[in-house]
Amino acid sequence: MNHKYLVQFSIVIFLIVSSTNLKSQTNKFSKPFFEEFTKKVNDSIPSIASFIVSKNDKIIYEHYFHGANKETFFDVKSVTKSVTSILAGIAKDKGLLSDLNEPVLKILPEYDISRSQFKNIYDVEGKMQMDSIRKTVTLKHLFTMRGGFKWKENGGEIGSAQFYSSDPVKFVLDLPFEEYPGDTFNYSTGETQVFGAALSKLVNSSLKDFAEKNLFNPLSIKIETWFTDPQNRNLAGSELLMKPNDMLKIGTLILNKGKFQSKQIVSEEWINESIAEQVKLDSWDVLPNANGYGYYWWRRKTNGHQAFVAVGYGGQLICIVPDLKMVIVTTCFLGEKNRGRIELKKLHGFIDEITK
Repeated sequence: MNHKYLVQFSIVIFLIVSSTNLKSQTNKFSKPFFEEFTKKVNDSIPSIASFIVSKNDKIIYEHYFHGANKETFFDVKSVTKSVTSILAGIAKDKGLLSDLNEPVLKILPEYDISRSQFKNIYDVEGKMQMDSIRKTVTLKHLFTMRGGFKWKENGGEIGSAQFYSSDPVKFVLDLPFEEYPGDTFNYSTGETQVFGAALSKLVNSSLKDFAEKNLFNPLSIKIETWFTDPQNRNLAGSELLMKPNDMLKIGTLILNKGKFQSKQIVSEEWINESIAEQVKLDSWDVLPNANGYGYYWWRRKTNGHQAFVAVGYGGQLICIVPDLKMVIVTTCFLGEKNRGRIELKKLHGFIDEITK
């Protein structure tokens, strides 16, 4: 076979293979597939509100359940943490956050009160030791859930007490230490609140105002509510209300390495760093096939594809699968029909159906 015919033969084979792959993808995401998919999701998750799939920056599936629609706002719970991660990146790009290894008490010195100045304190030596350990807690420790504080996230009295505290940041910083900072991963919304307070101080603005100027407005996202603590600081770890399509924009921003509609919102360098494995994590009860934790971004494998996930209690998810050029968003209603962590497990299973 001469060169001319070899080239023609190769082109024909390429077109056949491409056509077969395209046909396979078309069949995979056909109308009957999504009709059956919608029924299974609806039957399996009583609290489901929305499920959106985008591929190659185009929505290929968008369905709302139980009265929800495009304009419905959802409390995205801990998805807020991943938004805070993007804000930290923007602050770093602007030179406002210079060093993640900086001790948090250097940024928030008002909480650096040593017990050594007081008299007649019982076990003053033990309490001074806690003070000395506290001075070593860095932004990066908080950013990667390795602050070392004694904390139980789900159903714990400590979390509840912190939530109702008049100063949640002080509450967390006053906790005793179970581990030395940097040693052990322990998921803590309380630590995120401390990180958020420090970040707000560094950017000299509320997180909401900083986000509106540098993230939300450039992405044409309208945020009406981001709840605050009693000190009027936006809760960096939870209680941001968003629409599903706005969550999709956040996911698309990550997929496109910090760029949105040709504009670089946050640097590609930061995106790569924040979704990288900052903490080794190969098991998590509501994250099948977990493989690490970044800067408030979870990592997991779905059918062999690396995914980066923002996870919120009760079924609020942004899942980015770069290999497939895909972003998947889910929301669920919070209430008596919501079973909390069960929703998350089931939704990851449905995401695996999409990526199969």
